[in-house]
Order: sequence, then C-alpha cells, then structure tokens
Amino acid sequence: MENIPIMGKPIIVCAAIKFIFNDEIEPVVICSPRHWDITMHKLYQVLDDSIMSVRTDEVQGFVDQFGTFYDRKDAYRIALDNNQIVRTVGGVDGVLYSENLY
Repeated sequence: MENIPIMGKPIIVCAAIKFIFNDEIEPVVICSPRHWDITMHKLYQVLDDSIMSVRTDEVQGFVDQFGTFYDRKDAYRIALDNNQIVRTVGGVDGVLYSENLY
C-alpha cells in the first residue's frame, strides 16, 4: 500500500513527556493516555538508565495525530480551537490537562 500523506489541522490525541538531553542526543518523547499513569511509568522504566541520567530537562505536554509534541500551553490552544475541551478542571487557565479532554 502506498504511503498517503495525512493532511489537516493538528488534533491533540494523548499526553506526552519530552526528555531533553545535550546537543548530541535527540529528545525522547513518551506518550500515554495521562501524564505519569501506569503506562507512562512502564515506558519510562524501559528507557536506558545511562541516557536518562544525562537528561537536562523534561517538558510535560501532548502530541497530535502527526506525532508533533506541544507543551501544555500550545496544546491548550489547539484543543480549544478544535472544541476538544469537554470540562474545566483545576489548574491554570490556558494550560491543558488530560482531564480537560474527557
């Protein structure tokens, strides 16, 4: 089957965390239904300890259907634009939480 490019505007599909390293190592993103749920914990555990010990930062956010990572503020704007926010939960206005989506 031929690879057909996916077109359209981004839609937030799941929670993600981006681990940032030095300039020699590309960032690593792990995804899960919610931040630090059991699935995300299991994914984190399989990451190599030697690489994770040199991470310089981590950013909580979300990914879209194209696999693009967005921080919580950018993800909020996308979800709002797509009418994906079904409820308001505690936290900071303009910052997306998984609970906003379902």
